[in-house]
Amino acid sequence: MALLRVGSQGPEVVTLQRELNRQLFPSPNLAVDGKFGPLTQKAVKAFQAREGLTPDGIVGPLTRAALGMPNPEAAFTHKIRLHFRSIALTDIPFNTVLTNTQVVYAQFGIKVEFASGQSLALDPAKAKALERIDGTCTWKVTTGEFAELLELGGRVPANDIAVFFVEQFSESINGCGGHLKGRPACIVAKAGTKFCTAHEVCHVLLTDSFTPVHITDPNNLMHPVDVNRTKTPTLTAAQVAQVKASPMCVAI
Repeated sequence: MALLRVGSQGPEVVTLQRELNRQLFPSPNLAVDGKFGPLTQKAVKAFQAREGLTPDGIVGPLTRAALGMPNPEAAFTHKIRLHFRSIALTDIPFNTVLTNTQVVYAQFGIKVEFASGQSLALDPAKAKALERIDGTCTWKVTTGEFAELLELGGRVPANDIAVFFVEQFSESINGCGGHLKGRPACIVAKAGTKFCTAHEVCHVLLTDSFTPVHITDPNNLMHPVDVNRTKTPTLTAAQVAQVKASPMCVAI
């Protein structure tokens, strides 16, 4: 995929300029002329800094994903909407988590949209009780602290997914894709890596009927261990097909 940088020209730059004008505040009011000049570069750097990306003024996969711009070789055909609910700040900046979730799915023409965010602002007793989520991560959550947590923050639309950020689990895990019946959601610990949210969201999309649940290839998003990766993890063709068949992955 070609990078967009100073000197680039064409319809991709037009899209870039329109998105920068729409998403940055205050708007840079760029001329939408399809020419990547110093003013466009300055706006790209400002956007990257806001999103927790390296502010190099070059539009690569991460910046594209954060802007919601598709890869020209993989136009967006589907979208996923995520609602974030937090009782803990993540060790990795939230914007970095979101951007890396977006870039994983953008490879396959799936746009990840930030639908809403909410700090649950629990009272001290409740916050203390849920500081560590006790119990076992299972696919069908019914009772216990997992259920108690997932009841918080109100319902989200049936075809959207809620993502809860917590301090830690009693188990040695960084995430859980199990959720209440009819309420698609996952839970991520504050220590989760930048791809942990993408992994747990994928569990929700794949459902408990998909096998194998995990894949031993460390390059696959569904590797069982939340390892720090330098490269963006991928999915198999079968995983992508199952994800796109999910009612939470809506055709555009």
